Amino acid sequence: MKEYFNQKVKWYRKTGNNAYGQPVYAPAVELMCRFQGGMKLIKDKQGKEAVAQGVFYLSEKVGLDDKLEYEGKQYNVLNYSDTVNLDGVFLFRKVWV
Repeated sequence: MKEYFNQKVKWYRKTGNNAYGQPVYAPAVELMCRFQGGMKLIKDKQGKEAVAQGVFYLSEKVGLDDKLEYEGKQYNVLNYSDTVNLDGVFLFRKVWV
């Protein structure tokens, strides 16, 4: 799958919260990815229905509180699923935004 990661996305990993409870993010890291746009009804991290605007395929374990920036637009991570091989080795993460 990684041979299809020919697009770039900026990953802002959440590192904590400031004194006012607002999220604090690490500096952006550029990752290779595969992005597919399109609306899909999914469940978010609270289990509520949400409409995803697309899905990223990434080789990094992007978290639920992280942000992604693609083509100048920032996205909140709504949910994800991991794909592993038959030996249980992590291959890639599918991230809905």
